[in-house]
Amino acid sequence: MLAIPLAPGKPLPEHVRRVQEAQAAVRSRPTGMDQTQVLSDTGDELRDYLTKFKEHPNCKPYIASGCTIRIANLNEICALQPIVHADYLHHSDHFRKLIQQAAPSDMLSIIKITLPIPTPLELPMQFDQKKNAWILQSGNPDTRIVGHFSARVELAPGLFGMGYGFCVALPPSFVQVVLYRGRYFLKDGYHRSLALLEKGIGHVPVIFQELLGPQNLEVEGRFSDETILGTHPPRLTDYLRDDVAAAAFHLASQKTIMIQSAENRTWG
Repeated sequence: MLAIPLAPGKPLPEHVRRVQEAQAAVRSRPTGMDQTQVLSDTGDELRDYLTKFKEHPNCKPYIASGCTIRIANLNEICALQPIVHADYLHHSDHFRKLIQQAAPSDMLSIIKITLPIPTPLELPMQFDQKKNAWILQSGNPDTRIVGHFSARVELAPGLFGMGYGFCVALPPSFVQVVLYRGRYFLKDGYHRSLALLEKGIGHVPVIFQELLGPQNLEVEGRFSDETILGTHPPRLTDYLRDDVAAAAFHLASQKTIMIQSAENRTWG
């Protein structure tokens, strides 16, 4: 990662030295992490907003599964992901404007960022005449096909046909904190959380869940349990520290969804 875009056959000496210095900085820290003040209760200023949030169909499953809404101190949260794409918010004018308006003393301005009430989004689908297909290109990897449908369609006045298709959506994302084997971790919402920390906002509303028994963290590509539960766990604030983290550049990924129709004739 440090070598991109050069990508040499073997690590360069300066990259090895950079990694060794970061590991030494982590080992020099006091062992463990004090998380006794991680969570607190929400205040009355969020009561009306949370009533609407909990009644939304996309939010009800979280509440039904035992999740609660709490205020979390991001400065005392541990991290799970080795990598965070810091330019993510550059593709979202909506969240960028909300973060600019957020203030530490205005919890309502913060909850609209961390726990937004989902609203329908129009995704920029384009029709390709040659391929006879609808095509969507998105920089957000969470964009996906979420369902299918069939419906009677009026093609012209008095002319009806059946329409068959698929539903494409960007599922809502919330800042989530979990208690896993005695330690608090940020499960989802890294980009927004780091953007708020950079602005000096550390206390934010989150969805909280305690993982009980053998239940595992379902986070793809996360650090191993040996790392996150060890004596020097990665912290959310580490992404903003030059001594234990580094910025690197690489090609951005893009997700393409194509919904294509085809006609075939068979004999027999």
